Amino acid sequence: MSLGAPGLRPCIVAPLVPCPAMVLLRTGAAPAALALPRRPPAARHDGLAEPWVGVNLGGWLLLEPGPATPLFAEHPEPESGVEVRCEWALMEVLRATKGEDGAQEVIRQHRDTLITKTDFKRIRSCGLNAVRLPFGYWVVLGPSEGEPYVGPAMEYLDRAVDWAEECGLQLVLDLHGCPGGESGEAPCGRRQRPRGTWNSRDWRFGQSLEVLQVVATRYQSRHCVTGIEVCNEPSNTVPLPRLCRYYDTAVDRIRAAGMPASRVAVLLPLFQRPEAEVAAKWRQLTGDRHENVCFDVHCYHCFENEFHGKTFAQHLRAIRENAEMLRKYPMVVGEWSLALGHAAWATCGCMREEEVYKLFGMMQLEAFQEASHGFFFWNWTEGDDVEWNFQHAFQRGLLSGRPTSLPHWDGLGEDPLEEQLHPSPPEPRVFFGESVYLRVFHGKYIDVYGSTVSARWADKGGWQELTFCPPAGSAARPRALQLHRAVRDGDVVRLRTHNGRYLAVVDGAVSAVRAAAGPCTEFVVRVKEAVTLRHRGIIFLQSRANNGVVDAHEEEEGLFTRWQDFGAWQQLAVEKAPHVGSPPAGVAAEAVLQEGHRMLEEAEAAQASEPAEEKEAAPAPAAGSPRKRRRIIGKMSGAELAVAAAC
Repeated sequence: MSLGAPGLRPCIVAPLVPCPAMVLLRTGAAPAALALPRRPPAARHDGLAEPWVGVNLGGWLLLEPGPATPLFAEHPEPESGVEVRCEWALMEVLRATKGEDGAQEVIRQHRDTLITKTDFKRIRSCGLNAVRLPFGYWVVLGPSEGEPYVGPAMEYLDRAVDWAEECGLQLVLDLHGCPGGESGEAPCGRRQRPRGTWNSRDWRFGQSLEVLQVVATRYQSRHCVTGIEVCNEPSNTVPLPRLCRYYDTAVDRIRAAGMPASRVAVLLPLFQRPEAEVAAKWRQLTGDRHENVCFDVHCYHCFENEFHGKTFAQHLRAIRENAEMLRKYPMVVGEWSLALGHAAWATCGCMREEEVYKLFGMMQLEAFQEASHGFFFWNWTEGDDVEWNFQHAFQRGLLSGRPTSLPHWDGLGEDPLEEQLHPSPPEPRVFFGESVYLRVFHGKYIDVYGSTVSARWADKGGWQELTFCPPAGSAARPRALQLHRAVRDGDVVRLRTHNGRYLAVVDGAVSAVRAAAGPCTEFVVRVKEAVTLRHRGIIFLQSRANNGVVDAHEEEEGLFTRWQDFGAWQQLAVEKAPHVGSPPAGVAAEAVLQEGHRMLEEAEAAQASEPAEEKEAAPAPAAGSPRKRRRIIGKMSGAELAVAAAC
């Protein structure tokens, strides 16, 4: 692994810094098998006697990229060669390229081979006791008119029930794709873009209830079926009262079909909704009328900016928060994985990848013991990706071990776990003249290529290093002479890039320019909850050109200063480069002095080189006058010319 290669996950740490994070892992030898969760406390009457400890069989009876990657890779969109993103689009490609019979044969072979009885046996041999089986409505009823799916295919559900029974596994039947879709996303079968194309009125609730009734009636006497899920990840645009009414009716239909509360739980997804709000609305609507129902939560740490921006320590604390949530309500963790957001891999100190996964997995397993109805890993099989493939994670011992403890933190100041996992260098303060990395809120680091400034990768390489410098001009000269000067809240700074340029702001966009003079290249540092900037500190950079605060957007190329807010999306985490230690007195100041007056020296040299007759014909130009600037402008790019004009 080469340091700084885009897309890789280097764990960077300063030389000779000890790694206290290892204490979290070395708490004892790991047992050979996955540890089953303990039985819920006796005072809790809303859980299963034997909570589910299982895996999902995603990608089998509802196709999704990931678990069904080979199928999508083999059949890309014919004109562009791009892989499609959902079963609906895949079926359109198959019919266009292979005809009706050929398309159906591809799906039949996939369903016959992806999951077999051997998989059920292996699942049981791993110490698991349950399987969650996602399926599309078309497997039960066949596709509705105008929809490209292949079905009905009830024989595959029959096989799963038979195999689960023979192997001693419990089975949760998950209506993963409802008629019309419970969202406009790929997990329900059809990914619809642009966003907003799908509407909650498209979800055909009546037909969804029909699917549940058929399934409940068909398997009412099969004791291995201990759960039915009424949908999967419903859009948060579905009005909550309407969603709860659907849930209420679904429970009634399942019970009336012969699946009693004493044997079969009904799973109600919470997806992207506050659990307290849903629970309150559910109680208001149903009171205590339903028994053995549980809310399904999906505890992923790798989607959305919230999790991409979390440090590894913050991920571990979030797991503890999940445990608190699971204690409050009857719940099942229907999906979870070992996948982490971007920033986690840059904030785990000297931990190796295997150690990060193991600690992350152990912490989640401990938290999920609080779930009244258990948990299901996503997924049983998903290529060679250890984050999503249970078999690989289990074989590498990433899901076995003893529980660990985290240092106490009252929520005030910096979490001591941050220092434990991502140790500071011997001198944690950030000084003028030192190299740092700036991480934006979605977990990637500011990088500079030529004059282009972006935040594209979660690596920390040389092309992402920035240096705090004092402002240009005469005012910088006395500040530069302050030896060993730390950056403080309210300081005016320039930011020098790895290629000798400076960050500059013009028309609300950030670029990198050679000429570093004037307010366009100056920023006010606002240190969050501190006076002096330190390693791992959070800052805002406010441009002196327009008072806008630097911000980044994960779906836009570049950096901007569009708003004068100081919001979470504008926070920048500052990390000292690993080769930066405590600078000897005078060294940093000398570097700052040299860089702080580079433009002035260049201007003086340009002035001295002008012909004598020109000097006599006109007074010597003052610093910043048009004549001095003409010498520099001749070497400027278009972006730099814009900066010069604005400044």
